[in-house]
Parts: sequence; C-alpha cells; structure tokens
Amino acid sequence: MKIMKQSNSGKLEIIQISRALAILFVLIGHANNNFYQEIGYDWFNVAQWERTGGVDFFFIVTGFMIYYLYNKYAGNKEKATQFLIKRILRIFPLYWIFTTLALIVPLAFPMLQEGYSMEITLKSFLLLTNEPILSSAWSLTHIVFFYLLFFAYMYKPVIMKPFIGLLVGLTLLGEMNILSFLPSSIFSISIVEIFCGALVAYLSIHFTNKYAGLCIVLGMAGYFLVWVHNVYSLTFIPLSLAYGFCSMLIMYGIAEMDKTKRNVPRFFSYLGGASYSIYIAHGPFIKGYLMIFVKLNFFNIISPFFGLIIIILLVTASCCIVYNVVEKPLVETLRRKVLNKKKVTQPVPHLLAK
Repeated sequence: MKIMKQSNSGKLEIIQISRALAILFVLIGHANNNFYQEIGYDWFNVAQWERTGGVDFFFIVTGFMIYYLYNKYAGNKEKATQFLIKRILRIFPLYWIFTTLALIVPLAFPMLQEGYSMEITLKSFLLLTNEPILSSAWSLTHIVFFYLLFFAYMYKPVIMKPFIGLLVGLTLLGEMNILSFLPSSIFSISIVEIFCGALVAYLSIHFTNKYAGLCIVLGMAGYFLVWVHNVYSLTFIPLSLAYGFCSMLIMYGIAEMDKTKRNVPRFFSYLGGASYSIYIAHGPFIKGYLMIFVKLNFFNIISPFFGLIIIILLVTASCCIVYNVVEKPLVETLRRKVLNKKKVTQPVPHLLAK
C-alpha cells in the first residue's frame, strides 16, 4: 500500500455500479420478504435470515461517497450549510410524498388500513423513529443522523473528530455487550458502518491500493461465507460486523478501480442516479404489485420464482418513472428556489436501504 496525493474530483464512475447494485440488492431482499409473508414463498430461506447484507453494503457506499465528495470542504461553514440544505431538499420531499400516500391509500382499500396514532405519524414524518410508516425507509433515520454529524464535522472538524471517534468506540463496545446500557437510537452499529464507508474513502484518497482485485474477491467470498452460515447456522457470527467488514473490502477495491477512467454502462449509471427513488418507492410498489398478482391468481399460472422476478422488474421500472417524473424535477425546482441555482449540474449522491 503506497501513500499518494489524490485529488478527489468527484468522478465516481465505477461507484455508480455499486450504487445500482446496492439498491437492487435491497429491493430483492424486501421483495422476497413480502412474498414470504403473503404467499409463503422464500428464496433460499432468505426471509428468515436476520439480515442479508444489502443495507450494510448500502451504508458503506453512502459513507464513502459523502466523505469522498465533501471532505475537502471541512472547515468551510458556507459549504457545510449548503451540504445540509441539499440533504434536506433531497431527502424529505419525496419521503413525505410517499409517507402521505402510505396514509391515504388504505382509505381506499380498507383491508390495508392499519391505523396510526398522531405520535407515530409525527415521528415518521420527522424521522424520529426506527419504525416509520413507510417501513422500507427504516434506515433513513440512521442516514439522516449521519448527515447531521457530517454537517457538524464540516462546520467544526477539530471538535467533531474526537466526538465521532468516541461515538464509534462506545457503539462498538455496546455491540460487544460491554456497555449494554447505551441507547441504540444513538449508538447504532448502522452509524458505525456509514463512518466505516467514510474511512474507506479516506484510505482511497490518501493511499494507492495495489491489491484492489484481491480486496473485492475477499469481500465477496466473505459475503458468501456469511450466507452459508445463515443457511446452515454453522456458528455465531455478528452479522452487521461481518457484512460491514466485507463491504469495506469490496468498496476499497472498487474505489481503486475508479481512479482510472472507465466506461460505465449507462443503465447502471442511471440506476445509480435513481437509487433514492428506488429506495423510497420500492416498498409500496412491491406490496401493490403483489396484491394485484394475488388478487388475479397469477400464481396459479406462473411459479412464485418467476413471479418474483417479474415484480422486481416492474418495481424497478416504476421507481425509475418516479425518479424521472417526480424526484428529479422536484429536487431541481427546490434547489433552484432555495439555493438560487439555475441548473443542477451534478446529481447529489444519496444512498439508503434493508
């Protein structure tokens, strides 16, 4: 490993593939969980696993991109404020739209009506709960907390560096049950994973990784071993730590590959840009399409396996429509009005997930 001076230009071509794969990984996991709950179909018993690793990889990619693109502005209060405003404009409008739909749609379909208290509704809209009304967006709470911490780091890096280090250290002690009294809402392993993604970005910026291919292979092999453990319950593995470490290896290898100019298929680049719309909208679309398939007895004609594939494709296409028709114009309009920018020249990276 060789020390180098790297200018993080923000061109993350290969990372776009990581964004696309991460969000599809999450979508597939949630689709399988819904199939298991509704019709009892479970692909390799994945729905019964504690976690599949999709969200862990997503957290790592999120932390990597945010640090890679914005760390150079640490100490710049104006850029820090702009960063936070951009995050708010990107996250909340689309999230509020789909949370509102999750409240309204059941009124037309009484069988879907769950009923939510005012407290739950308010906490969901403000992302003050790990169990929001839009259930597939549970990890958004951790993402927003990370953004607030990173904003504080950009604003006052000297103060925030030891604070973040202490937060990560205490969280790891809590994960090992050494400090079991710590509140999980603050001292969450999910936050640690996102900061681990930032650590990978730091290493990528300042060092040359001569073993990028090996890192990717080892990371993928690690994922496979954890999945084997999940299937056969061979021994106890702290899944979040295992998935997080493997994701770091994969991300570190991919980041090195991204230092050389490469052509990325437009499809994956597009899916990477649409990742937030897919993240927010995929849950309701999965439930909607599955309800239609069950109502029309489609599974008497096609097997659940092919039905799952069809629904995944339909959900992906529907979420892309949401990206083109709702998210993209909405964010551009809001940024233009709030930040007085005529045109959005570069999509703001945003990654979330299971």
